[in-house]
Amino acid sequence: DPEGERPEAPDGIRCSLSSDRALSKPLDEAFSLWKKLLENPGIPEVRSPEQTVSSLQLLAALYQLQGKPIQALESLLLLLSLCRRLGDRLGAAECLCQLSRTLLQLQCPAQAQV
Repeated sequence: DPEGERPEAPDGIRCSLSSDRALSKPLDEAFSLWKKLLENPGIPEVRSPEQTVSSLQLLAALYQLQGKPIQALESLLLLLSLCRRLGDRLGAAECLCQLSRTLLQLQCPAQAQV
Protein backbone atom coordinates (compact mmCIF):
# COMPACT_ATOMS: atom_id res chain seq x y z
CA ASP A 1 0.00 0.00 0.00
CA PRO A 2 1.25 3.50 -0.76
CA GLU A 3 2.25 5.48 2.30
CA GLY A 4 -0.57 7.45 3.92
CA GLU A 5 -3.34 5.19 2.65
CA ARG A 6 -5.54 2.90 4.64
CA PRO A 7 -5.87 -0.73 3.63
CA GLU A 8 -8.46 -1.35 0.97
CA ALA A 9 -11.99 -1.66 2.32
CA PRO A 10 -14.06 -4.74 1.44
CA ASP A 11 -16.02 -2.83 -1.18
CA GLY A 12 -12.84 -1.63 -2.87
CA ILE A 13 -12.93 1.95 -1.62
CA ARG A 14 -9.60 3.48 -0.64
CA CYS A 15 -9.30 6.43 1.70
CA SER A 16 -6.15 8.43 2.11
CA LEU A 17 -5.28 10.41 5.20
CA SER A 18 -5.25 13.61 3.16
CA SER A 19 -8.81 12.97 1.96
CA ASP A 20 -9.84 12.37 5.59
CA ARG A 21 -8.41 15.75 6.52
CA ALA A 22 -10.17 17.38 3.58
CA LEU A 23 -13.49 15.90 4.67
CA SER A 24 -12.94 16.94 8.30
CA LYS A 25 -12.02 20.55 7.57
CA PRO A 26 -15.58 21.79 6.90
CA LEU A 27 -16.86 19.93 9.97
CA ASP A 28 -14.12 21.41 12.13
CA GLU A 29 -14.92 24.89 10.83
CA ALA A 30 -18.63 24.37 11.52
CA PHE A 31 -17.85 23.14 15.03
CA SER A 32 -15.68 26.19 15.66
CA LEU A 33 -18.47 28.54 14.53
CA TRP A 34 -21.11 26.77 16.65
CA LYS A 35 -18.79 26.83 19.66
CA LYS A 36 -18.20 30.56 19.25
CA LEU A 37 -21.94 31.19 18.88
CA LEU A 38 -22.76 29.17 21.99
CA GLU A 39 -19.93 30.37 24.25
CA ASN A 40 -22.08 33.14 25.73
CA PRO A 41 -24.81 32.24 28.23
CA GLY A 42 -28.46 32.43 27.28
CA ILE A 43 -30.28 31.51 24.12
CA PRO A 44 -28.24 32.41 21.04
CA GLU A 45 -29.73 34.78 18.51
CA VAL A 46 -30.35 32.42 15.64
CA ARG A 47 -33.08 32.33 13.03
CA SER A 48 -34.35 28.93 14.15
CA PRO A 49 -33.29 27.29 17.42
CA GLU A 50 -34.80 24.00 16.17
CA GLN A 51 -32.64 24.13 13.05
CA THR A 52 -29.62 24.86 15.21
CA VAL A 53 -30.38 21.78 17.32
CA SER A 54 -30.69 19.70 14.13
CA SER A 55 -27.43 21.09 12.77
CA LEU A 56 -25.55 20.14 15.94
CA GLN A 57 -27.09 16.65 15.89
CA LEU A 58 -25.96 16.26 12.29
CA LEU A 59 -22.47 17.54 13.11
CA ALA A 60 -22.10 14.96 15.89
CA ALA A 61 -23.40 12.18 13.63
CA LEU A 62 -20.98 13.10 10.86
CA TYR A 63 -18.06 13.07 13.28
CA GLN A 64 -19.21 9.62 14.46
CA LEU A 65 -19.33 8.39 10.87
CA GLN A 66 -15.80 9.64 10.33
CA GLY A 67 -14.63 7.71 13.38
CA LYS A 68 -13.95 10.85 15.42
CA PRO A 69 -15.68 10.16 18.74
CA ILE A 70 -13.92 12.95 20.67
CA GLN A 71 -15.17 15.58 18.22
CA ALA A 72 -18.60 13.92 18.34
CA LEU A 73 -18.56 14.22 22.14
CA GLU A 74 -17.64 17.90 21.92
CA SER A 75 -20.48 18.49 19.46
CA LEU A 76 -22.91 16.64 21.71
CA LEU A 77 -21.84 18.76 24.68
CA LEU A 78 -22.66 21.90 22.68
CA LEU A 79 -26.00 20.34 21.76
CA LEU A 80 -26.74 19.48 25.40
CA SER A 81 -25.97 23.04 26.45
CA LEU A 82 -28.29 24.43 23.78
CA CYS A 83 -31.11 22.01 24.64
CA ARG A 84 -30.89 22.98 28.30
CA ARG A 85 -30.96 26.69 27.44
CA LEU A 86 -34.02 26.17 25.28
CA GLY A 87 -35.77 24.17 28.02
CA ASP A 88 -35.90 21.19 25.67
CA ARG A 89 -35.95 18.35 28.19
CA LEU A 90 -36.56 15.64 25.61
CA GLY A 91 -33.72 16.93 23.44
CA ALA A 92 -31.40 17.07 26.46
CA ALA A 93 -32.34 13.49 27.44
CA GLU A 94 -31.70 12.25 23.88
CA CYS A 95 -28.37 14.05 23.86
CA LEU A 96 -27.38 12.48 27.18
CA CYS A 97 -28.19 9.05 25.71
CA GLN A 98 -25.97 9.79 22.70
CA LEU A 99 -23.19 11.03 24.99
CA SER A 100 -23.41 7.85 27.08
CA ARG A 101 -23.42 5.64 23.99
CA THR A 102 -20.32 7.39 22.64
CA LEU A 103 -18.52 7.14 25.99
CA LEU A 104 -19.32 3.43 26.15
CA GLN A 105 -17.89 3.01 22.65
CA LEU A 106 -14.73 4.68 23.95
CA GLN A 107 -14.73 2.17 26.82
CA CYS A 108 -15.36 4.85 29.44
CA PRO A 109 -18.21 3.28 31.45
CA ALA A 110 -17.61 5.37 34.59
CA GLN A 111 -17.96 8.62 32.65
CA ALA A 112 -21.01 7.29 30.80
CA GLN A 113 -22.67 6.42 34.10
CA VAL A 114 -22.21 9.94 35.45
